[in-house]
Amino acid sequence: MDARSTHPALAALRPLHSDIDAVTPAALLDFASAFTGPAARAVESAEVRLVPAADITTPARTVTDPHTAPVPEEDGGRHRPSTVHLTAAVRRDGVRVLGSGPTLLAGVSLGPALRVDLRPVPGGIVYVARPLVLRPLGDDDTGTAYTGIVRADELPRFWEVVLDEHDPRRPVIVHVRNDEDAAVLRLLRALGPPGLRVVGYRLDASVVGTQRASYLLPTVLPEAVLEYGHHRVPLDEAPRTITPEGAAEDAASWRRMNRYLHRVAQDLHHNLSSSTPATVTDIYTDGSTLRGAKIGGAAATAAPGLWAARPISGAARPLEAELEALLLGHLLAAWAGDRERSVVIHSDSRAALALLRDAVTEPLTLGDARGERVRRTLRHLLDVRQRAAEVGRRISTVWIKGHAGHHGNEVADSLARSIARNWLAGTDAEETHRRLTRLAGAWEGHDSAAEEEPPRVA
Repeated sequence: MDARSTHPALAALRPLHSDIDAVTPAALLDFASAFTGPAARAVESAEVRLVPAADITTPARTVTDPHTAPVPEEDGGRHRPSTVHLTAAVRRDGVRVLGSGPTLLAGVSLGPALRVDLRPVPGGIVYVARPLVLRPLGDDDTGTAYTGIVRADELPRFWEVVLDEHDPRRPVIVHVRNDEDAAVLRLLRALGPPGLRVVGYRLDASVVGTQRASYLLPTVLPEAVLEYGHHRVPLDEAPRTITPEGAAEDAASWRRMNRYLHRVAQDLHHNLSSSTPATVTDIYTDGSTLRGAKIGGAAATAAPGLWAARPISGAARPLEAELEALLLGHLLAAWAGDRERSVVIHSDSRAALALLRDAVTEPLTLGDARGERVRRTLRHLLDVRQRAAEVGRRISTVWIKGHAGHHGNEVADSLARSIARNWLAGTDAEETHRRLTRLAGAWEGHDSAAEEEPPRVA
C-alpha cells in the first residue's frame, strides 16, 4: 500500500504548502481549517491568487459550500467541488503571506509608533526606546534604539526626552512587566503632554497583538545606565557594559588582562579598573634606579589621574628601568587609550626609544639588542603593541626632555622613585599601594587617601 495519503483534502493542500510561505505556522493551520468539515470529501482543487502587498486592504479567503452551491443539470446530480479563493500577499522582503498579518494591540494603528521599555531605579527612570513604522503584514520598519536616565527631579521633562521628534498623537507602546511598572506608567501618563497616546500591555493579560517582532527591544542593565548618566544616547554609541552581553564580555576581558599583567609585569600597582573610560591620549613614562642597590622603579601616568608603577629587582642600568616604564605606558594605552585618536607615549630616554624602534623594525632579532633583561622587556613590548592594535589602539612614541616642567613626566618620576625606595625598605604591598595613591593624588591637587582604594595587581 502506498504510504502517501490520497485523501482529497491533503491532495489539495500539498501544492499550497509547497508553493506558499506563511508568516507563522498558525497561518497554515488557519487555512487548513477550511478542509475539516464535510466539504473536505469533495475538494479537488484550490485556486491561489497573488497580488502586491500595496493592493491588499483586507486579505480574504472564501469557501463555496457544495451543499448550497447551484448544481448544473449536466453534472448528473453530483455536487460541485468546493473552490477555495485564497488571497496571498507578498511582503517587501519577498515572503508570501497567507491571511491578514499580525494582529495589532487595541489602541494601536498602522504607521509610525514608538516602542518604550521602562526600568525604575533609585533616583530616576531608565528607559529604552525605538521608533517603528507598523505595516499590515508584519514587516515593520525599526529605527535606532536609544537609552538613557531621567532623574526624579527631571520627571516633568520625561516625555520631552523620550519622545524627541516623535508625534505624541501617534501610539507610544509600553511593555508593563509588573504592578510597579503599571504604577510608574500611570504617573508618567499624568505628566504627559495633551493628546499623548500611550498604550500599555502585559504579556500575561494582553496576548493578542503582542507578537510582532518589532516590539522586541534590547536589554540594558539599569544600574549601568544610571552610572553612565546620559539623558539620551544611541545604544550603539553607549558603553558596551550597559548591556548584559557587553558586561559579561567586559568581565571576561578584565580577567584576561589581569592574568596578562601577572605574567608580564609582576608586583604591579595601578588604579585602573574595568570602568576606566577609554579617553587617554597622552601618557608619560619614567624609570629610576637606586645607586648601589640594583633596585629600580618604573611608572607611567596619564590624565585624568591614571597611573601604574612597579619595582624592578636587579636593575643595574637606568636603561632597563626606562624600558620597563615604556612597557607600562603601552599597557596604559592598551587599557584606556582613546579609540578615535592616536595615543602618544612621552619618554625622556632616547636610548630606550631607539631600542624599541629597532625592535619594531626587526622583530625577529629585536634589533640585535643585548642583555637578557632588555630583550625580555622588548619582547613584552612588541606583544603589548600587537594586543593594543587588535583592540583598535594606535600608539606612537615621542622624546621629551626630562625634568623640564612636563607635569606627567614629573609625576611618573616621583612614582618610580617612591616604589623603588619602598621596595628596598621592605614595605608591604598594601602600604606601598596606599603611599603611591597618596603621592599621585598630591600631584593631581587632592588627597586620594580618603577615597576608595583602587584595585591592585600584585
